[in-house]
Amino acid sequence: MIAFAAQWLVVVPALLVIAAIAIRRTWKRDLVEALLGGLGTIALVKIAGSLFTEPRPFVVEHLRPLVAHPPDNAFPSDHLAACGLAFAYVWPRSRGMAVLTLLLSAAIGSARVAARLHWPGDIVAGFLLGILGFVLGLVVYRSLQATRLSR
Repeated sequence: MIAFAAQWLVVVPALLVIAAIAIRRTWKRDLVEALLGGLGTIALVKIAGSLFTEPRPFVVEHLRPLVAHPPDNAFPSDHLAACGLAFAYVWPRSRGMAVLTLLLSAAIGSARVAARLHWPGDIVAGFLLGILGFVLGLVVYRSLQATRLSR
């Protein structure tokens, strides 16, 4: 169960984002916000990972992880960055789905720590970078909208 949650449960928050887009039916705006938030999150995760290098727990502890994984940089958690992005995206659209995303994020983060893939700080940092990436994408989107309207 831990291995499944650590590796595959991240699909569910992504499905909640798709559900939120489908329910609202403001396709263009929602898709652009999700895309820009995703790009912002990827950029922040790559920058953070290049600034801070941390070996994975299974490497430090000389263990075999529960999930096959290369011994690359543990910081930050990409899975939790995706969860943070999903949470930030869903929050203003559906509080219920946002709470579900938060609970799933906690389960995914806990499973990735239990599987010895991440340290707790990697999990928290990834989640926060996902939220920040969405906010960054939203700022870019609104700036583009303001520029377009001022022409």
